[in-house]
Amino acid sequence: MNSRSDLFRMARPVSPAQTAIRAHVAAFCKAPGCALDPTLAQLTARGARLSVFPLRHLPLDWFDRHATAFDIALIDADFLGDKVAMIDFGMRLRRFAPELPLVMLSSQITASDRSTERMAFCDVTLRLPLQEMDLIDTFAIALENHAYWRDSRHESRLLPPRTPRATPLPLSGDDARDSPPTD
Repeated sequence: MNSRSDLFRMARPVSPAQTAIRAHVAAFCKAPGCALDPTLAQLTARGARLSVFPLRHLPLDWFDRHATAFDIALIDADFLGDKVAMIDFGMRLRRFAPELPLVMLSSQITASDRSTERMAFCDVTLRLPLQEMDLIDTFAIALENHAYWRDSRHESRLLPPRTPRATPLPLSGDDARDSPPTD
């Protein structure tokens, strides 16, 4: 797998259409004939390696065996069903493959969202159909958002060091009546 910073390589910085993509992309969609076909064709034309998974429910062993082999995941949210299914799928990927940046694509959303608003289940949400440059810009933004999500997730889980507590002394007499009950 390539390093995340090495996903894009400019042949000549003259035209965005010349950007080569060396990423290994996991596409979760119905194949063939899905709404992502034009997007997948763009990626292939630019040199990306694609693996298409027509699965809505991934077996847990898939994550152990394959999730780290990919640089980024494209998910056809329309294929998954309603919003709840989309969120559930994204959160499942986040939980079992936290190193994998996620891009959700849908024709049913109002507008693309490249912010971190939805970072609990994806790094970027795009409205289909895409413009060619949207995809290149999106990969870079998805990587930045994913790094932010990973950092914020790690920081929120840090706990202050635990200090050893002295063994409480047994209470007796008046002190026992004035103390809160213990289990």
